[in-house]
Amino acid sequence: MLFFGSVPRRRSLLAALPVALLAAALPAAAALVRPLDGDGGFAVVLDYANLPAADGAADVLLLFSVANDGLRFREHAGGGLGGSLAVEATLVADDGREYVRRETIALAARTRGEAASPTSYQVFTLRLPGVRASQGALRCRLEDRGESGAPEARDIAAASVRGEWYLETAPADLRGLWLHAPLFLSGAPQPGAGAGAVGGPRLSGDRLAMFLHPNRRYGLEQERLQVAFDAEAVGLGAGDRGRLPRTLLMQVLARDLDYVVRDTLALGLDAETFAAGGLASVTWDYDVNRLPPGSYQLSCAPLDGWGNAWVVEFDVIWQLQAMTRPAGDTETMGRLVLLGDRREAFLQAGRSGREAILAEFWDELDPDPATAGNEALEEYRQRASYVNRFLGGMGRTGPVDDRGLVYLLLGPPDEIEKQDVPANALDFEDALSRVHDSFLPANEGLVLRDQYTDTEQSTLAVRERLDRATSQEKYKAFELWKYRARGRPLFPNQYSAMPLGLNFLFLARLGGGFYTLESTNAHTQGGPSR
Repeated sequence: MLFFGSVPRRRSLLAALPVALLAAALPAAAALVRPLDGDGGFAVVLDYANLPAADGAADVLLLFSVANDGLRFREHAGGGLGGSLAVEATLVADDGREYVRRETIALAARTRGEAASPTSYQVFTLRLPGVRASQGALRCRLEDRGESGAPEARDIAAASVRGEWYLETAPADLRGLWLHAPLFLSGAPQPGAGAGAVGGPRLSGDRLAMFLHPNRRYGLEQERLQVAFDAEAVGLGAGDRGRLPRTLLMQVLARDLDYVVRDTLALGLDAETFAAGGLASVTWDYDVNRLPPGSYQLSCAPLDGWGNAWVVEFDVIWQLQAMTRPAGDTETMGRLVLLGDRREAFLQAGRSGREAILAEFWDELDPDPATAGNEALEEYRQRASYVNRFLGGMGRTGPVDDRGLVYLLLGPPDEIEKQDVPANALDFEDALSRVHDSFLPANEGLVLRDQYTDTEQSTLAVRERLDRATSQEKYKAFELWKYRARGRPLFPNQYSAMPLGLNFLFLARLGGGFYTLESTNAHTQGGPSR
């Protein structure tokens, strides 16, 4: 028997709680806590659902969401736009067996604007049937081949997703209500179904895909959060039916525990009929306009009676900038500008949670909140643009070139001295003496007298000099950056509290225009790392 829809509820807003309700009640593999983000040429998110199949097996339904703005569409003669996406999914079970599925997905967009939108998606499912395992690893590869579907390498943009898979099963000793993992929906599964109404056939397969919202992002994308999950009576004997829960507690909890919403949901089930072996399909709906941006936990547990609990996560995003900025750029910024506990919270948060942490960070540094823009953030973006154009570019953990890192942290230097090392071996030693060694500070260590120059040098300096003299090809150019003060730090970092007058000597090894930091008079005291 199926029950859908808007059930009677009571909602209350509470102050922050010291701990997350239900956290201790979460089974080891209750649900996928948050969807998996992909890497590669376009943005892809993967969620999954486990559907019971015959003989104790399960069909694993993979739920994909691919943002339109990273895909290639071509206009059709009759209107609309199309494309082609080749998908290969592999589940490697813990017993070594592999389950593989390959499909070609037809892409579609109604307008050119929709095809370029970061908040419009291609949502589709892929089914791995008959999986007989309790856990394993998921590997998915997606190739955007354009409308023609041609497999030529030059015409392919690819993305991949990896993560762990678990099959949630009711514990053998559970007696009560088994709450299956929830699915996030993009619309009501049964429009018009009232509280306690008996619905039609349960959603499955292609029909289910019409209502999926696998990336679990709300706000700009969708103003109402809606989940659907099955509730099943297990392990109940004739004398246990009175222990079947009649009310569920739904809770929305901000990741930083500063905002909580509780909602009681009356199931309204016929205990006698339900305990005899039925499934109740429950939907829960919430208006996310009440929520500030960030990452949230959604939990569900019986308020009375016996049963299990689940906890999952979703994101709320209210700024388009958070959707248009690549996830990799967001991670790079967070690793560079954040320190301490805030940095740890950032690395553990989801995409919207990271955006919320960065928004709060830059708001605190805004020199003039009365203006429309944030001058500190704009200056950071200008520096990052300069690094990308002239100082080697940016990688996932920060600038590739050490000059770029110093430029982001301190701004442009007051003075730069440059010297290219001559390729002629006769001039090489002279260049080292005039340029490189004059930039280096004194080396500490045992002091001895150089028999050739009759000057005192440390043993470390002698070893370094001999190494350079026999390794001419390793040294191509030097740059000395001089800051008369501390530069212009936009945010606290390892150099912002240093004494006045900072010097950084950069060395280009093996050519290619990339420099590494050879020496500095600044003593690092911890801070952002690459």
